[in-house]
Amino acid sequence: MRSLRLLALTSIVALSGCAALNQLAASAFEKPKLTFRSATLQSLDLEGATLGFQFDLENPNGFGLTLARLGYGVEVEGTRIAAGDMPGGLKIPAAGKAPVTFPVRVRFKDVPGIVSLLGRQQESIRYKLGGTVGVSTPVGVVDLPISHEDSLKLPRLPGFTLEGLSVRSVSLSDLALDVKLRVKNPNAFAIPSGTLDSAVSLAGSQVGRIDGRALAAVPAQGSTVLTIPLKVDLVRAGRAASELMRGAPVDVGMHGTADLGGLPLPLDLGGRVPVAK
Repeated sequence: MRSLRLLALTSIVALSGCAALNQLAASAFEKPKLTFRSATLQSLDLEGATLGFQFDLENPNGFGLTLARLGYGVEVEGTRIAAGDMPGGLKIPAAGKAPVTFPVRVRFKDVPGIVSLLGRQQESIRYKLGGTVGVSTPVGVVDLPISHEDSLKLPRLPGFTLEGLSVRSVSLSDLALDVKLRVKNPNAFAIPSGTLDSAVSLAGSQVGRIDGRALAAVPAQGSTVLTIPLKVDLVRAGRAASELMRGAPVDVGMHGTADLGGLPLPLDLGGRVPVAK
């Protein structure tokens, strides 16, 4: 019985000592400070942008600390469009600081109404970065908030122009045509290959469709011409057929979607197009 009372007393003293030590550690500990340093545009293309963020993590204590975790998210127009985390392990020296850097990839197709924004030639969008940095300390993991707001540059939409028509062959029932479509890239980066889905009209009447037609990549600040083969029924072509065979200009329309960089860009072209002989 005496030994049990001694053990209990020892435990109480030990616990009191631990509590006192913890209280002493907490009172001597100074909370680390997280300061924003920079946000840089590391890359920009039609698919998205990569932002590089850098913060300074300052340790005012006389002993080293360790980054335990980091989680972040980016919002545009109230919608979270990017999120991620990075592993811990970064050492913050005693009475010193260490840079906390991480990249964030923003995909434009995830931005609400991005095609409309690009169509209006809007130069940038506002974004908000948020998250938490967790630091391992003698009193446990201390969370520090990440917060930063800024604008993100947007790319410019490619331009589409109907360049002309040429007649490859004529039969008793149909015409074999080549429609020439120029794609112009106003950006300082290349536009990746994509696909084209469109209805084609001659003189106001739909005469055919283009589905899943490959679009070649377009060099930076350059252009490329796509030749699209099309077979047109003479009856459906109507008056336009005789104009084509005479080599006279014809009203041509293309209405559909060009998918470039994962963005479904509306295609609405029309005009009087010369016919190559």
